[in-house]
Amino acid sequence: MRFMHRTGVGIVAALLAAGGHAGAGEKAESAAKSASGVATKTEKAVKRGVGAAASGVERGAKAAGSAVTGVAKKIGVPGAGASSPKQPQSAP
Repeated sequence: MRFMHRTGVGIVAALLAAGGHAGAGEKAESAAKSASGVATKTEKAVKRGVGAAASGVERGAKAAGSAVTGVAKKIGVPGAGASSPKQPQSAP
């Protein structure tokens, strides 16, 4: 948040320092809108990054679990990968 605030203040200061025909109030309003837009975009980018990281962690955990189950089956650990013993089917 502090970074976004500093960025917004910097944008406002730069726009106010840049000359032009618009009045100070119009420049300040324009700068405030720009700063708000930057903050909104930054917030959305952070949310996307957090979502992507969470998704990556979830996929990694699933892959690790599958790998452990596969290795356990290969070395013959009893019950590896099976949630319950299979019942033999009776012939009719």
